[in-house]
Amino acid sequence: MAKVYAPVKDYTGTSASVGFVNGVGETSDARLLLWFAEHGYTVSKSVLTRLNEAKSESEAKSESEVKKESE
Repeated sequence: MAKVYAPVKDYTGTSASVGFVNGVGETSDARLLLWFAEHGYTVSKSVLTRLNEAKSESEAKSESEVKKESE
């Protein structure tokens, strides 16, 4: 699970289905981690790096499959 830090340090509640207590939430959902990072929350740089690498690999694989289908 990766920790997500809300922009409001003392926020307690739910955002994007993740519970936060005193500004800290946790999730292992890659899609949500990217969403939080894009919306002003703090997510560990090492986690984001891994997610972006996995996303790039997935997109490259998809493009390669599309090329094969069109040949």
